[in-house]
Amino acid sequence: MKNYDAVIIGAGQAGMPLAKKISAKGLTVALIEKRVIGGTCINDGCSPTKTMVASARVAHIVSRAEDFGVNVKSFSIDQKVIKARKDHIVTTFRGGAEKSLKKAENIDIILGKATVLSSNKVSIDREGAEVLEISGEKIFLNTGSSPFILEIDGLKETPYLTSSSIMELEETPEHLIILGAGYIGLEFGQMFNRFGSKVTIIDKAPRLVPKEDKDVCEEVSKIFTEESIETILEAAVTKVNYENKQFKVYLEDNTGPKMVEGSHLLVATGRKPNSKGLGLEGIGVKLTEKGHIVVNETFETSLPNIYALGDVAGSPPFTHMAYNDAHIAFRSIYEGGKEISSKDRLLPYCVFIDPQLARIGLNEQEAKEKGISYKVGKFFMKHAGRALETDETSGFFKVLVDPKSKQILGATILSLDGGDVMAVLQMAMVGEVTYDKIQNLPIAHPTLAESLNNLMMQIE
Repeated sequence: MKNYDAVIIGAGQAGMPLAKKISAKGLTVALIEKRVIGGTCINDGCSPTKTMVASARVAHIVSRAEDFGVNVKSFSIDQKVIKARKDHIVTTFRGGAEKSLKKAENIDIILGKATVLSSNKVSIDREGAEVLEISGEKIFLNTGSSPFILEIDGLKETPYLTSSSIMELEETPEHLIILGAGYIGLEFGQMFNRFGSKVTIIDKAPRLVPKEDKDVCEEVSKIFTEESIETILEAAVTKVNYENKQFKVYLEDNTGPKMVEGSHLLVATGRKPNSKGLGLEGIGVKLTEKGHIVVNETFETSLPNIYALGDVAGSPPFTHMAYNDAHIAFRSIYEGGKEISSKDRLLPYCVFIDPQLARIGLNEQEAKEKGISYKVGKFFMKHAGRALETDETSGFFKVLVDPKSKQILGATILSLDGGDVMAVLQMAMVGEVTYDKIQNLPIAHPTLAESLNNLMMQIE
C-alpha cells in the first residue's frame, strides 16, 4: 500500500490548487477524480455557462443594432455552433488544468471512485482495473455538488433537463419552462430568451432574488418583464406530464390551479452535496441534515486528519470561495497560519444575468435583521455617463456605510460589468478606505467605476 502525505478526493476548484500547493512543499499527493479534471466550474458551471451567456449577449446586442444606428437585416441562432464553442472552451480550460497538474512534481492523478475507509486509508474503484488501496497522512474531500431534483409527481418519468444537460442541446427550445428562480434559473432563462425561446420561470418564493433588498428584486423583475420573460411566483408545482413531445406542468399559485405547457423543462431547484457513497457515515464523519460535511473554521471534520472543502462542506457555492477554502486549509495545516480561518470572511458573488447582479457584504435587510446602524447611498445607471453612452441604463449602485467609522459595510451593484465594479468596493472594504475618500477620488472618465464618486455623494 502506497502512503502519501495528502490524499485529495475530487479535482475541483479546491482540490486542484491544494494539490499544487502541497506538492510545491516537496510532499507527495494523490489526487483522485471519478469523472474529469476541473470539477463543476470548468465542466458544468462557470466556464460553459458564461461562454453561452456571452453568445446570448451578442444576440441581444445584434437585436438592438438599429438603436445604435447599425442596420442588420436579419440574424439567426445556430445552437449547434453555440454548443461547439462552449465545448471548445471547456476542453481548453480542462486541458490547461490537466497540464498544470502533470507539470507539478509529487502528484499522482488517479481516476476512479473513492471510498474513505478510515482517517488515513482510501480505496479506489478503477474502471478496468483492480481496486486500489492507499493511505495518507491527511485526507481532503472536495467532491462538490450536483443538481437537486424535487420530488414531483410524474417528473422522474419525463426527459427533463438539468443545468448540465441543457447545455448539450443542439436545438433552441420553442418554450422553455424553468422550475426554480435561483441564479441558475435566472441565467438560463435570460440566455434562452435571447436565443429566441419563450421562457416561463416558476418558483415558490414571493419574488425574484429574495435574499436581496426589495428594490433590487423589483429592478430585476422589471428587467425580466421588459425582455418578455414570464415569471410565476408563490407557486407550488403539483404534477408534471410529458406526451407528444410537450411538457405539461401543473401548479397552484395565489390565483388557483393552472397548467403551463412547453417544449422543454429545466429543473433548477438547487444543488445537493456529493457526500453519499464516500463511506463517511461508517467511519464517524458527521454530516448535516442536508448532507453537507460538518467542518470547523479551518475545514477539519469531526474525524482528525480528514478535511472537507467547497460545496460538499457547505461553503458558499462559488468557485472563488472553494479556492479560498483551499488557501485557508493549506495555510492552517502546512504553514501554521493560526490567524487564518473562514470566520468573518467577505463573500463576493455575481449573478451573470444582464445587467450583472453583484454583491459584497451587508445589504439593508441583513443590516436591519442584525440591528446594525447604517447610512445608504444609491445611484441609478440612467444618470451615469458610461451607461448612457453604451445605452446600458438599467440598474443602480447601492452602498451601505457605518455612520461613525465611515467604513463600507456592503454594496449591491446591478449594472453592466457589475462584478468588476463590486470588486473595487471589496478592495476598499479590505483596505478600510472610507466612503468620503472615494467621493472625490479622481477615477478615469468615462468609466463605470467613476460613478462610485456619485454613489458616495448620495449617502444619507
